[in-house]
Amino acid sequence: MTGRIKHILAYISVITIVFIILSVSLYKRKAVDFRYARMQMGTIVEITVSGSNVDENRIREAAEAAFQEIERLEALFSSYRNDSDISRINAAAGKRPVKADPEVVSVIERSMEIARISGGAFDPTVGVLGRIWSFSSDKRMEIPSRDKVAVLLEMVNFEAITVDSENSTVKFDREGLQINLGGIAKGYIVGRAAEVLKRRDIKRGIVKAGGDMVVFDTGNGEPFKIGIQHPRDPNVIIGEVTFYNEAVATSGDYERYIIRDGVRYHHILDPSTGFPARKSRAVTVVSVDPTITDALSTAIFVMGPEKGMKLIESLHGVEGLIIDNMGLITASSGLKDRLVIKDAQKSELP
Repeated sequence: MTGRIKHILAYISVITIVFIILSVSLYKRKAVDFRYARMQMGTIVEITVSGSNVDENRIREAAEAAFQEIERLEALFSSYRNDSDISRINAAAGKRPVKADPEVVSVIERSMEIARISGGAFDPTVGVLGRIWSFSSDKRMEIPSRDKVAVLLEMVNFEAITVDSENSTVKFDREGLQINLGGIAKGYIVGRAAEVLKRRDIKRGIVKAGGDMVVFDTGNGEPFKIGIQHPRDPNVIIGEVTFYNEAVATSGDYERYIIRDGVRYHHILDPSTGFPARKSRAVTVVSVDPTITDALSTAIFVMGPEKGMKLIESLHGVEGLIIDNMGLITASSGLKDRLVIKDAQKSELP
């Protein structure tokens, strides 16, 4: 072997070694997803954290702190715990003001705000109808009569709530009134959990609980792409939407429901009728505020595509997608450029 050949081979070897080192270095810097899940708020809460060259123990501790924050807030907002602030407020309906945690008072005020701008399509007092509607896995559930619904419908009135934010009290002006913040508190709680992660120096992550999600990236990472589920086929994604540092909430008639005599009865009740809302199949709302995002997705589902989209377009920083009761898709003006509909669904776009 000549000296020149040896020199060339040595050179190639050095280049190869450098390439391997660079490849390993790039691999080590590649972002890795860490996923954690826990049953909370009656659903699976998922926390996903992305990072490169990260300390897994630190990430695990941050996720645990976020789960603990969810647990703390669930104890305040749950309607299923006798010692929660919500249960204490409900128990004193028509009797006296109840001192509540300032966070609870604030979310109740926000719920009333959404109730007003939606013309009552979202109403936190609709929870009283839970006495006769149950959307568990029990297929033998009795569909309540219109007479039974009418009796409870008289107690659905968000304007009967009096909030004193200065003294942190809530009072119901009539006995029998019940509040359920399930349609707004989950968004608030998911948002608070995301803030816990950020305070622990987590740069990029997702907190998801049922139909509510917060995505964040405090650096310059790629935007998140999230699929929109077909409301009649859980195995089909009808499209993808690009998200940045935002909250996303989806309300649909396909998660908690029963079918009786060919009719779908689902858990999103229309406060004006006391029966499941019929104008939509699914609604996705996007904004930077997870609290209003959660409540608006319910309100717009009840309002339907015409009134619902008009409300979306009137609100600054709010975008949305509505699938109506015929399966037709409508996207808000600010969401269309971020939405990619699969070919099979394009004919459904207006």
